[in-house]
Amino acid sequence: MEIIIAKHAGFCGGVDFAITQAKELLKKEPIYCLGEIVHNEQVIKELEQNGMITVNSIDEIPEYSNVIFRVHGEPISTYQKAEERKLKIQDLTCANVKRIHQKVQEHKKDAFILIVGTKIHPEVIGTYGFSGRNVSVIESEEDILDAYIKYEKTLLEKVFVVAQTTFSSRKFDELADEIRKNFCEAEVFIEKTICKSTENRQLEAFKIALKSNIMLIIGSKNSSNTKKLFGVARENCKIVYAIETVEAIKDIKFNMNDKIGIIAGASTPNYIIDDVKRYLEGVC
Repeated sequence: MEIIIAKHAGFCGGVDFAITQAKELLKKEPIYCLGEIVHNEQVIKELEQNGMITVNSIDEIPEYSNVIFRVHGEPISTYQKAEERKLKIQDLTCANVKRIHQKVQEHKKDAFILIVGTKIHPEVIGTYGFSGRNVSVIESEEDILDAYIKYEKTLLEKVFVVAQTTFSSRKFDELADEIRKNFCEAEVFIEKTICKSTENRQLEAFKIALKSNIMLIIGSKNSSNTKKLFGVARENCKIVYAIETVEAIKDIKFNMNDKIGIIAGASTPNYIIDDVKRYLEGVC
């Protein structure tokens, strides 16, 4: 059996920073977190065991409390509500996401903002909240016409395009081409704000899948970047499993001739990757 583990697997820089900071904060006192700090059940469970209290609404947090703003970021309205409730914000928004917020704030004065990403993803919701009134989200080609109709009703001549940091790199390129065609009379400025870690993982998933007969994609089912890795792997390898922990592969029959590729999402702890590797090494 040959096991190929991606170099770009496990925590990305933004997730590593957020989890490290959260652990430091929890050494002092319990703290609220607005939404899932990252999309990984094992990570959240560990932090909650140490005193983190995950809530879905800012209204659930008592006044004057400490609150973590998660890696994905929050809309500007959430910062305003936190101020009204006199909450102490521990802002763990990924630096790459913060840069996108800054970019759309700079351009919303004279440009129509297009956010390429998954509409219900918390990062996209956060960025949308910084983008003003003239904004649309593009998840698929079908959304482009609706965005153009909305754009036509404005007097703006510029269109500024950004991406969810964990969106599919290839899909973004395809949608960017369609945006250029449909907004041909506008000045279109495109910034591919997919983070480097995401692009590296997707490229590595592609390369490893080509030389593997089985792929294991480790990560939470609600993790956007993990879903994208699964999609890339499935296009290039016949057998692909999406798993969260080693328990998910214990009923799978492996053999000595297998070439097994392993890649993990940006919110997957290294110990889970190590557990999977040790199990496979013990099977054959």
